Amino acid sequence: MKLLFHRHGPYQIDKVLVVAAEAGVLDQIEFIIQQPFDDDAIIWQHNPLGRHPALILDDGVVLYNGLLCCEYLDSLSKGPRLFPQDDTRWKAVSQAILGDGLFDTTSALSAVQSLRPRSDWSRPDMLRHRKRIYHVLAAMDEHAAAFGADDFHIGHAVFASGLNFYEIRQPLRSAGLDPTDASFDWRTTHPGLAAWYDRVRRRPSLRLPPAHPH
Repeated sequence: MKLLFHRHGPYQIDKVLVVAAEAGVLDQIEFIIQQPFDDDAIIWQHNPLGRHPALILDDGVVLYNGLLCCEYLDSLSKGPRLFPQDDTRWKAVSQAILGDGLFDTTSALSAVQSLRPRSDWSRPDMLRHRKRIYHVLAAMDEHAAAFGADDFHIGHAVFASGLNFYEIRQPLRSAGLDPTDASFDWRTTHPGLAAWYDRVRRRPSLRLPPAHPH
């Protein structure tokens, strides 16, 4: 298998790599790390959306979406599955989509700031992203209050990935859409979520070396 993906920072927790590690299949994957905006990025040859990650299977089938890549890799596991196989699956996957939402909204806010001068920003759009971040963090905090010490499924993996990316980018502080954003600290406003995150990130699959995934 080949995995085309992009690391967004030196301490990026990538959900696909987490699942691959948990499934015990890291050594079955060839990693192709790219910058998505490079002129010679080959992602367009495999994913018409031009988005990372993309997982190219041995038979040539390409899986485009990150959660779909995760589910396929999880299906190869010989041990416990991160995608529950009973009725708890729906809550776990819903939590995963919530974590992805934090990642996507952080990415959208960061992209505007890096690609456009402030004079070209659409303030209504930026404020909608800001509102999403506040709501998503509040919902994640509520979910985390019910997480057991030993619980770990796809929802937890994607929560960790989304929070890690947010901490790297800090898009609200850098955008300064509201005077309160300069001092906004999600850890202070959501201490339960922060405590869970600091605990779960000690899991071996969430501590893969950044430059060499396996």
